[in-house]
Amino acid sequence: MSENFFASVSTAAHRRPLRVAVELTGAGHHPAAARIAGNVPLTGPDYWVDLTVGPDDLDLAAQPPVVYRVQASDLREAQQTRARIRAEVAAEGRDPDGITVLVDVETLLAVDSRSARSELALLDETLGVPHLPTSLSYIGTADGLASLIADIHAADVADGVTLVPLALPRVLERVVDGTLPWLERRGLVAASETADEALAKFGLHRPARAS
Repeated sequence: MSENFFASVSTAAHRRPLRVAVELTGAGHHPAAARIAGNVPLTGPDYWVDLTVGPDDLDLAAQPPVVYRVQASDLREAQQTRARIRAEVAAEGRDPDGITVLVDVETLLAVDSRSARSELALLDETLGVPHLPTSLSYIGTADGLASLIADIHAADVADGVTLVPLALPRVLERVVDGTLPWLERRGLVAASETADEALAKFGLHRPARAS
């Protein structure tokens, strides 16, 4: 991710509330995730859920579409895709401010960036070949991911993200316990109870927070 990209983008007028969703599948989206000790398969079918509270529901099945999930090789492509979708919606006679464009971000989180990179290297070694991301990718810490999400929204790269964890459930735990609180403290999102529902699919729950 380029800091120069964010520095070069001027503030735009069309900004939707920031949304953070997650897509859970198996023991994670990395093809070797199930072979690594500590990674636990999802109970039940694949699960996509919005982890944040917003003025409207993010319904992937709505027609005409109100949520657009996109994949992009870099930030500029994601921003251009969002602009194109908004223009197409406007051309249909609909309000582009009534849709939400979410960019996929493959992610692997650990206590520090070096540990996250080491975990990815182990996954790739187990697979036998490097895993090639299908969209934007972030390997690092929960706080670093939160900062990236905030920048993506502020620069109008997208209205939010669908996080694609490479390993479960640890990445999900770090998103719920670290990334979302970071964004909440800055007034950027309000976490939904669906975060607890997502953890529950792995038999987990959020620890009680000190009052």
